[in-house]
Amino acid sequence: MASIEWMAFFVLLVSALAAGAAVTVSNLAVTREICLLKQTYRWQKSLELEQIQARLIDDRRDELARRLEQNGAWRNVVHQILADAFPDGASRDVGEDGWITPVDVSGSPPAFTVARQDESGSRFTFTTASDRPRWRRREPAVPVDASLSPTARIEVEAVWRHLAEGRGLDPQAVPRMASWHLVRQVEKPKAKRRIRCLR
Repeated sequence: MASIEWMAFFVLLVSALAAGAAVTVSNLAVTREICLLKQTYRWQKSLELEQIQARLIDDRRDELARRLEQNGAWRNVVHQILADAFPDGASRDVGEDGWITPVDVSGSPPAFTVARQDESGSRFTFTTASDRPRWRRREPAVPVDASLSPTARIEVEAVWRHLAEGRGLDPQAVPRMASWHLVRQVEKPKAKRRIRCLR
């Protein structure tokens, strides 16, 4: 190759490298802008969802306040939460209202326990303290959160307040982000005693 051809080849090579670098920089800038646009979109949608959820929770809280004034209406709320938490049938085939009864209500930590009025002996404890060792080992705690229903936490807190006031307790303020948990305690049937016959 002549020197002119080498020079032309070199110029073309440099031009191609410069064009490639310019395209790469441009692509990086576009990618960065797209990422920023996605972040802004997600942030905006998150704000919209929070506002919608806040309105939904406020409406549900008002509806619960009216509903819980009716005699025994809290049982329907608890039954729905149990059906959502245990779709395997832990609360299936229940009778009329009165199938569960409050066993214990405490204010510190906020908690209440209800029991089925049948031979199963099942108890369901709703509590904000799920870190008790025996619950961790034997009965796993189910989080009562938006995975069950967007308003599940509000519903449990409303039932707890209703039961606590009915027992003469003064329910203190619960932190807005307090985590409620549900523990199912199934009574094991007692082993029958063997009676030895004396011969």
